[in-house]
Amino acid sequence: RSLFIRLDRIGDLVLSLPVDEGLGSVSVDWWIPQRLSFVTQASLPQRKATEVAKQIGPGEFLRLLSLVRAQAYDSAVVFHAPWWVGLLLFLARIPLRIGVQSQWHSFLFFNRGVRQKRSRADKSELEFNYRLVEEGLGLAEGSLARRTLTLDAGDLDPLSKHGLRKGEYTVVHPGMGGSARNWPVELYADFARAQLKTGTVVVTGTASDGIYVRPLRELLASEKNVVWLDEKLDGLELISVLGNAKLVFAPSTGVLHLAASTGIPTLGLFSPVRVQRAVRWGPQGPRTATLTPLVECPGELRCLGEACPHWDCMPRVTLEEATEAAKAISAAP
Repeated sequence: RSLFIRLDRIGDLVLSLPVDEGLGSVSVDWWIPQRLSFVTQASLPQRKATEVAKQIGPGEFLRLLSLVRAQAYDSAVVFHAPWWVGLLLFLARIPLRIGVQSQWHSFLFFNRGVRQKRSRADKSELEFNYRLVEEGLGLAEGSLARRTLTLDAGDLDPLSKHGLRKGEYTVVHPGMGGSARNWPVELYADFARAQLKTGTVVVTGTASDGIYVRPLRELLASEKNVVWLDEKLDGLELISVLGNAKLVFAPSTGVLHLAASTGIPTLGLFSPVRVQRAVRWGPQGPRTATLTPLVECPGELRCLGEACPHWDCMPRVTLEEATEAAKAISAAP
Protein backbone atom coordinates (compact mmCIF):
# COMPACT_ATOMS: atom_id res chain seq x y z
CA ARG A 1 0.00 0.00 0.00
CA SER A 2 1.20 3.46 -0.83
CA LEU A 3 0.23 7.03 0.00
CA PHE A 4 0.68 9.60 -2.79
CA ILE A 5 0.63 13.29 -1.81
CA ARG A 6 0.17 16.42 -3.94
CA LEU A 7 -0.96 19.55 -2.12
CA ASP A 8 -0.94 22.48 -4.52
CA ARG A 9 -3.08 23.59 -7.49
CA ILE A 10 -5.57 21.92 -9.81
CA GLY A 11 -3.22 21.67 -12.78
CA ASP A 12 -0.46 20.16 -10.64
CA LEU A 13 -2.90 17.55 -9.32
CA VAL A 14 -4.16 16.67 -12.81
CA LEU A 15 -0.55 16.15 -13.93
CA SER A 16 0.13 13.87 -10.96
CA LEU A 17 -2.90 11.59 -10.66
CA PRO A 18 -2.20 9.36 -13.70
CA VAL A 19 1.06 8.02 -12.25
CA ASP A 20 -0.79 5.63 -9.95
CA GLU A 21 -1.97 3.59 -12.93
CA GLY A 22 0.17 0.68 -14.03
CA LEU A 23 1.54 -0.10 -10.56
CA GLY A 24 0.05 -3.57 -10.57
CA SER A 25 -0.78 -4.82 -7.10
CA VAL A 26 0.10 -1.54 -5.38
CA SER A 27 -2.97 0.06 -3.78
CA VAL A 28 -2.69 3.86 -3.75
CA ASP A 29 -4.44 6.40 -1.51
CA TRP A 30 -4.10 10.13 -2.25
CA TRP A 31 -3.81 13.25 -0.15
CA ILE A 32 -5.04 16.18 -2.22
CA PRO A 33 -5.72 19.89 -1.59
CA GLN A 34 -8.91 21.10 0.02
CA ARG A 35 -11.91 21.61 -2.30
CA LEU A 36 -10.42 19.49 -5.10
CA SER A 37 -12.20 16.19 -4.43
CA PHE A 38 -14.31 16.81 -7.52
CA VAL A 39 -11.23 16.00 -9.62
CA THR A 40 -10.74 12.55 -8.11
CA GLN A 41 -14.49 11.93 -8.13
CA ALA A 42 -14.63 12.55 -11.89
CA SER A 43 -11.43 10.66 -12.67
CA LEU A 44 -11.51 7.32 -14.47
CA PRO A 45 -10.71 5.21 -12.58
CA GLN A 46 -11.86 6.99 -9.45
CA ARG A 47 -9.19 7.60 -6.83
CA LYS A 48 -9.47 7.18 -3.08
CA ALA A 49 -8.54 10.63 -1.84
CA THR A 50 -8.49 12.64 1.38
CA GLU A 51 -8.51 16.43 1.34
CA VAL A 52 -5.75 17.86 3.52
CA ALA A 53 -5.03 21.50 4.38
CA LYS A 54 -1.54 22.85 3.73
CA GLN A 55 -1.47 24.66 7.07
CA ILE A 56 -2.65 22.73 10.13
CA GLY A 57 -2.42 22.92 13.91
CA PRO A 58 -1.01 20.40 16.39
CA GLY A 59 -4.35 18.66 16.89
CA GLU A 60 -4.87 18.01 13.18
CA PHE A 61 -1.23 16.88 12.84
CA LEU A 62 -1.75 14.26 15.54
CA ARG A 63 -5.03 13.13 13.98
CA LEU A 64 -3.39 12.65 10.58
CA LEU A 65 -0.42 10.90 12.15
CA SER A 66 -2.75 8.43 13.85
CA LEU A 67 -4.61 7.90 10.59
CA VAL A 68 -1.44 7.18 8.63
CA ARG A 69 -0.11 4.80 11.27
CA ALA A 70 -3.37 2.87 11.21
CA GLN A 71 -3.16 2.41 7.44
CA ALA A 72 0.27 0.72 7.70
CA TYR A 73 1.52 2.03 4.36
CA ASP A 74 4.58 0.39 2.82
CA SER A 75 5.62 3.55 1.00
CA ALA A 76 4.74 7.20 0.47
CA VAL A 77 5.47 9.46 -2.51
CA VAL A 78 5.47 13.23 -1.97
CA PHE A 79 5.12 15.16 -5.22
CA HIS A 80 4.62 18.51 -3.49
CA ALA A 81 3.73 19.29 0.11
CA PRO A 82 4.76 21.52 3.04
CA TRP A 83 7.62 20.39 5.28
CA TRP A 84 5.42 18.99 8.03
CA VAL A 85 4.20 16.22 5.73
CA GLY A 86 7.71 14.74 5.58
CA LEU A 87 7.96 14.89 9.38
CA LEU A 88 4.61 13.14 9.73
CA LEU A 89 5.64 10.33 7.38
CA PHE A 90 8.90 9.96 9.31
CA LEU A 91 7.10 9.75 12.66
CA ALA A 92 4.61 7.28 11.18
CA ARG A 93 7.59 5.05 10.34
CA ILE A 94 6.57 4.42 6.77
CA PRO A 95 9.39 2.17 5.51
CA LEU A 96 9.92 3.90 2.14
CA ARG A 97 9.51 7.68 1.99
CA ILE A 98 10.04 9.11 -1.50
CA GLY A 99 10.29 12.75 -2.54
CA VAL A 100 12.22 15.29 -4.56
CA GLN A 101 15.50 15.98 -2.76
CA SER A 102 15.79 19.76 -2.76
CA GLN A 103 14.79 21.64 0.40
CA TRP A 104 16.27 21.00 3.84
CA HIS A 105 13.40 18.88 5.12
CA SER A 106 13.65 16.49 2.17
CA PHE A 107 17.14 15.45 3.33
CA LEU A 108 15.90 14.87 6.88
CA PHE A 109 12.64 13.00 6.34
CA PHE A 110 12.88 11.15 3.00
CA ASN A 111 14.95 7.99 2.83
CA ARG A 112 14.67 7.74 -0.95
CA GLY A 113 15.37 11.23 -2.18
CA VAL A 114 15.24 11.72 -5.95
CA ARG A 115 17.26 14.50 -7.54
CA GLN A 116 15.31 16.39 -10.19
CA LYS A 117 15.98 19.73 -11.89
CA ARG A 118 12.40 20.75 -12.55
CA SER A 119 13.48 24.38 -12.99
CA ARG A 120 15.11 23.35 -16.28
CA ALA A 121 11.59 22.74 -17.61
CA ASP A 122 12.96 20.34 -20.20
CA LYS A 123 10.08 17.89 -19.90
CA SER A 124 6.43 17.79 -18.88
CA GLU A 125 5.45 17.99 -15.22
CA LEU A 126 3.68 14.69 -15.85
CA GLU A 127 6.97 13.09 -16.95
CA PHE A 128 8.79 14.50 -13.90
CA ASN A 129 6.13 12.85 -11.73
CA TYR A 130 6.45 9.49 -13.49
CA ARG A 131 10.23 9.57 -13.08
CA LEU A 132 9.89 10.39 -9.38
CA VAL A 133 7.79 7.28 -8.85
CA GLU A 134 10.02 5.06 -11.00
CA GLU A 135 13.26 6.16 -9.36
CA GLY A 136 11.75 6.12 -5.89
CA LEU A 137 10.42 2.60 -6.27
CA GLY A 138 13.58 1.38 -8.00
CA LEU A 139 11.89 0.80 -11.36
CA ALA A 140 13.58 1.16 -14.73
CA GLU A 141 13.00 4.40 -16.62
CA GLY A 142 9.93 4.03 -18.82
CA SER A 143 8.73 0.88 -17.07
CA LEU A 144 5.45 2.60 -16.17
CA ALA A 145 3.27 3.14 -19.23
CA ARG A 146 2.68 6.86 -19.68
CA ARG A 147 -0.96 7.84 -19.40
CA THR A 148 -2.83 11.09 -19.11
CA LEU A 149 -5.70 11.67 -16.71
CA THR A 150 -9.18 10.81 -17.97
CA LEU A 151 -12.08 12.78 -16.56
CA ASP A 152 -15.72 11.85 -17.02
CA ALA A 153 -17.70 14.88 -18.22
CA GLY A 154 -20.77 13.47 -16.49
CA ASP A 155 -24.41 14.16 -17.33
CA LEU A 156 -25.76 17.10 -19.28
CA ASP A 157 -27.79 18.75 -16.52
CA PRO A 158 -25.43 21.75 -16.17
CA LEU A 159 -25.78 22.33 -19.91
CA SER A 160 -29.57 22.27 -20.06
CA LYS A 161 -29.72 24.51 -16.99
CA HIS A 162 -27.83 27.20 -18.89
CA GLY A 163 -29.40 26.64 -22.32
CA LEU A 164 -26.35 24.92 -23.81
CA ARG A 165 -26.19 21.98 -26.20
CA LYS A 166 -23.33 19.52 -26.48
CA GLY A 167 -20.74 20.43 -29.12
CA GLU A 168 -22.36 23.75 -30.00
CA TYR A 169 -20.35 26.20 -27.91
CA THR A 170 -16.77 27.32 -27.30
CA VAL A 171 -15.46 27.91 -23.79
CA VAL A 172 -13.20 30.92 -23.26
CA HIS A 173 -11.55 31.03 -19.84
CA PRO A 174 -9.39 34.20 -19.71
CA GLY A 175 -8.35 34.06 -16.07
CA MET A 176 -5.32 32.54 -14.37
CA GLY A 177 -3.60 32.51 -11.01
CA GLY A 178 -1.05 35.12 -12.04
CA SER A 179 1.98 32.82 -11.96
CA ALA A 180 2.67 33.45 -15.67
CA ARG A 181 2.11 36.06 -18.38
CA ASN A 182 -1.31 36.25 -20.01
CA TRP A 183 -2.87 37.55 -23.22
CA PRO A 184 -4.43 41.05 -23.23
CA VAL A 185 -8.17 41.02 -22.51
CA GLU A 186 -8.79 42.82 -25.82
CA LEU A 187 -7.44 39.81 -27.71
CA TYR A 188 -9.64 37.44 -25.72
CA ALA A 189 -12.59 39.61 -26.76
CA ASP A 190 -11.54 39.44 -30.42
CA PHE A 191 -11.13 35.65 -30.16
CA ALA A 192 -14.60 35.34 -28.63
CA ARG A 193 -16.11 37.44 -31.46
CA ALA A 194 -14.45 35.15 -34.02
CA GLN A 195 -15.93 32.08 -32.31
CA LEU A 196 -19.38 33.69 -32.15
CA LYS A 197 -19.56 33.39 -35.95
CA THR A 198 -19.95 29.63 -35.58
CA GLY A 199 -21.88 29.29 -32.31
CA THR A 200 -22.25 30.27 -28.68
CA VAL A 201 -19.34 31.36 -26.49
CA VAL A 202 -19.29 30.43 -22.81
CA VAL A 203 -17.06 32.45 -20.46
CA THR A 204 -15.97 30.73 -17.25
CA GLY A 205 -13.99 31.96 -14.27
CA THR A 206 -13.76 32.12 -10.50
CA ALA A 207 -13.94 35.15 -8.24
CA SER A 208 -10.15 35.53 -8.49
CA ASP A 209 -10.46 35.73 -12.29
CA GLY A 210 -12.50 38.92 -12.05
CA ILE A 211 -9.54 41.06 -13.11
CA TYR A 212 -9.86 39.40 -16.53
CA VAL A 213 -13.58 38.63 -16.69
CA ARG A 214 -14.92 42.08 -15.75
CA PRO A 215 -13.21 43.98 -18.59
CA LEU A 216 -14.06 41.15 -21.00
CA ARG A 217 -17.72 41.49 -20.06
CA GLU A 218 -17.58 45.20 -20.88
CA LEU A 219 -15.94 44.55 -24.25
CA LEU A 220 -18.54 41.93 -25.19
CA ALA A 221 -21.55 43.76 -23.73
CA SER A 222 -23.18 44.27 -27.14
CA GLU A 223 -22.62 40.69 -28.33
CA LYS A 224 -25.41 38.14 -28.36
CA ASN A 225 -24.93 34.41 -27.65
CA VAL A 226 -22.34 34.95 -24.91
CA VAL A 227 -23.18 32.92 -21.80
CA TRP A 228 -21.50 34.13 -18.62
CA LEU A 229 -20.90 31.24 -16.23
CA ASP A 230 -18.17 32.85 -14.14
CA GLU A 231 -18.70 32.05 -10.44
CA LYS A 232 -21.79 29.95 -11.30
CA LEU A 233 -20.35 26.42 -11.51
CA ASP A 234 -19.14 23.96 -8.93
CA GLY A 235 -16.27 21.63 -9.78
CA LEU A 236 -18.27 18.78 -11.33
CA GLU A 237 -20.48 21.22 -13.27
CA LEU A 238 -17.35 22.90 -14.62
CA ILE A 239 -15.97 19.58 -15.85
CA SER A 240 -19.31 18.85 -17.54
CA VAL A 241 -19.38 22.25 -19.28
CA LEU A 242 -15.77 21.87 -20.42
CA GLY A 243 -16.11 18.27 -21.55
CA ASN A 244 -19.17 18.92 -23.73
CA ALA A 245 -17.79 21.99 -25.52
CA LYS A 246 -16.47 21.93 -29.08
CA LEU A 247 -13.32 23.80 -27.98
CA VAL A 248 -11.79 25.20 -24.79
CA PHE A 249 -9.35 28.12 -24.97
CA ALA A 250 -7.45 29.27 -21.88
CA PRO A 251 -4.06 30.44 -20.61
CA SER A 252 -1.85 28.40 -18.28
CA THR A 253 -4.37 27.51 -15.58
CA GLY A 254 -6.05 24.51 -13.98
CA VAL A 255 -9.15 24.77 -16.18
CA LEU A 256 -6.97 24.07 -19.21
CA HIS A 257 -5.80 20.78 -17.66
CA LEU A 258 -9.32 19.78 -16.67
CA ALA A 259 -10.51 20.37 -20.23
CA ALA A 260 -7.66 18.39 -21.77
CA SER A 261 -8.43 15.45 -19.50
CA THR A 262 -12.00 15.22 -20.82
CA GLY A 263 -10.62 14.63 -24.34
CA ILE A 264 -12.17 17.81 -25.74
CA PRO A 265 -10.12 19.96 -28.18
CA THR A 266 -8.06 22.19 -25.87
CA LEU A 267 -5.94 25.18 -26.89
CA GLY A 268 -3.58 26.72 -24.35
CA LEU A 269 -1.69 30.01 -24.30
CA PHE A 270 1.72 30.03 -22.59
CA SER A 271 4.48 32.42 -21.55
CA PRO A 272 8.00 31.90 -23.00
CA VAL A 273 9.64 32.19 -19.53
CA ARG A 274 11.55 28.94 -18.99
CA VAL A 275 9.67 27.50 -16.00
CA GLN A 276 6.32 28.73 -17.38
CA ARG A 277 6.68 27.17 -20.83
CA ALA A 278 4.30 24.69 -22.41
CA VAL A 279 7.13 22.14 -22.48
CA ARG A 280 6.60 21.70 -18.75
CA TRP A 281 3.07 22.94 -18.10
CA GLY A 282 1.27 22.26 -21.36
CA PRO A 283 -2.05 20.36 -21.21
CA GLN A 284 -1.76 16.59 -21.55
CA GLY A 285 -4.49 14.81 -23.45
CA PRO A 286 -5.44 13.34 -26.83
CA ARG A 287 -6.50 16.63 -28.49
CA THR A 288 -4.34 19.48 -27.24
CA ALA A 289 -2.30 22.30 -28.74
CA THR A 290 -0.43 25.31 -27.33
CA LEU A 291 0.61 28.79 -28.44
CA THR A 292 3.70 30.70 -27.20
CA PRO A 293 5.33 33.95 -28.40
CA LEU A 294 8.28 33.15 -30.65
CA VAL A 295 10.98 35.04 -28.76
CA GLU A 296 14.29 34.11 -27.15
CA CYS A 297 13.11 34.77 -23.62
CA PRO A 298 15.86 35.59 -21.09
CA GLY A 299 13.57 34.88 -18.14
CA GLU A 300 14.33 31.72 -16.18
CA LEU A 301 11.96 31.71 -13.20
CA ARG A 302 9.84 34.81 -13.84
CA CYS A 303 9.24 37.54 -16.35
CA LEU A 304 11.94 40.23 -16.26
CA GLY A 305 9.39 42.94 -16.94
CA GLU A 306 10.44 46.11 -18.70
CA ALA A 307 14.11 45.08 -18.41
CA CYS A 308 13.42 42.40 -21.03
CA PRO A 309 14.12 43.25 -24.69
CA HIS A 310 10.88 41.41 -25.55
CA TRP A 311 8.77 43.14 -22.91
CA ASP A 312 5.04 42.78 -23.60
CA CYS A 313 5.64 39.74 -25.78
CA MET A 314 2.30 37.98 -25.29
CA PRO A 315 0.45 40.00 -28.01
CA ARG A 316 2.95 38.50 -30.48
CA VAL A 317 0.60 35.54 -30.46
CA THR A 318 -1.88 37.06 -32.90
CA LEU A 319 -5.62 36.60 -33.17
CA GLU A 320 -5.07 34.98 -36.56
CA GLU A 321 -2.68 32.42 -35.07
CA ALA A 322 -5.12 31.62 -32.28
CA THR A 323 -8.14 31.21 -34.57
CA GLU A 324 -6.20 29.04 -37.03
CA ALA A 325 -4.88 26.87 -34.21
CA ALA A 326 -8.43 26.55 -32.88
CA LYS A 327 -9.66 25.37 -36.28
CA ALA A 328 -6.83 22.88 -36.59
CA ILE A 329 -7.25 21.30 -33.16
CA SER A 330 -11.03 21.15 -33.61
CA ALA A 331 -10.64 19.35 -36.94
CA ALA A 332 -8.10 16.86 -35.64
CA PRO A 333 -9.44 13.29 -35.15
